[in-house]
Amino acid sequence: MPSPPPFDCDSATGRLEVAGKALSALRMLAFKPGPVAGGAAVIRSLRAYVMSWAGFDCLAADLGRFRARQRWRIAARMAAVLCEGIVISSLAVGVADGAGPRSDTRIAVSVVPVTPTEIPVTYTLPGSVVSDARINISSRVVGFIQQLDVREGQSVSRGELLVRIDPSDIDETIRQAEATVRASQGDLDDARQDVERYARLVPSGTASAETLRKARVRADVARAVLDRSVAALAAAEAQRSYATIVSPVDGIIVSVVRRSGEMATAGTTILTVESREILLFKGYIAERQLSLIDRTSPVAVRIDVLDDAPPLGRIRGIVPSGDDVTRRYEVNIVLPNDPRLVPGMFGRADFVLGRRQILQVPPSAIVRRGGLEGVFVLDGNRARFRWLRTGSNLGHSIEVVAGLTTGERVLVEPGDAVRDGSVVQPIEISR
Repeated sequence: MPSPPPFDCDSATGRLEVAGKALSALRMLAFKPGPVAGGAAVIRSLRAYVMSWAGFDCLAADLGRFRARQRWRIAARMAAVLCEGIVISSLAVGVADGAGPRSDTRIAVSVVPVTPTEIPVTYTLPGSVVSDARINISSRVVGFIQQLDVREGQSVSRGELLVRIDPSDIDETIRQAEATVRASQGDLDDARQDVERYARLVPSGTASAETLRKARVRADVARAVLDRSVAALAAAEAQRSYATIVSPVDGIIVSVVRRSGEMATAGTTILTVESREILLFKGYIAERQLSLIDRTSPVAVRIDVLDDAPPLGRIRGIVPSGDDVTRRYEVNIVLPNDPRLVPGMFGRADFVLGRRQILQVPPSAIVRRGGLEGVFVLDGNRARFRWLRTGSNLGHSIEVVAGLTTGERVLVEPGDAVRDGSVVQPIEISR
């Protein structure tokens, strides 16, 4: 490459024109297919040619003779020539030196055909694991809590003592009821004796029939009073049994609101016990998906903290009344018995709505170029790079939304040696 001819510092635009011609030569060498013998030296000379002719050695003197608008325009053109020359010459050196595989070198690669397959159309519903039996334990009687020894997180069995209420007031009520029963019984016995006595005296005329009638009425009233007293005694004894509260289920204590010594009132929650016998997955489904759900099909429930295969549950029911703001409906899914499942765990339920056909490629066929994903497609004996628009990751394969057609063959694990246009030796593999 001859050295640049001498130039005058007054001709900035002339130098820029000559540098542009050298830049055109750089472009031809940079994008010329195949290696160029001795091209690296030629390109380096052209690069120096561009840098010297478009250099800034006399830029200050040149630009000082132009108006402000012309100075900015010439400076911008010179900067563009410099940047493009640096980039293109760097690319061209690799091509000129024969970097990468030669066009006549065959690279052995594995190829697979692009085949269609069917995948399920799923609707994913987030939700939580809940207990089917969460029971708030409260007292039916009023009294001080005499015994409450359970704590949060403690396991309890069905029939195990949870709370004992002080029964002193109830015992006093029972004693009063017993005294009333005894008094009523004595009154009834006396009335019966009067009826028997008057019944013997009426035939002889010693007692009138009216007196006998009143004696019988008094006996009937005494019998009713006795029955009422017996009922009051039974109610008081029943209250005595309510002073002792036992667990209705096998479960876990999840909340204790009261403590020993505090006053228990009727209907106020003392503690909460949660059964683990039946666990549900609860979520809220959108109204547009409501009619698409098959209630007889099993549902895969993926729990985030469990890495193994998702358990299959069954839909127990969908509440037919939705929220008028979110337009969502509660759905309950019965989960299989698994000791690792506990209420409060987060998960996702996958409802199968149907099936659809897709194209798929192996994950090892996907390569990244310029931040985008694509594959090398076999075109005769050459590899051609093609951008793809991918969809779902199916684990063993990746869905192809756009970019491929059925029957095309793609390279598997092409490696860095394969480039667009490389000559390859395909090796068919079965999927």
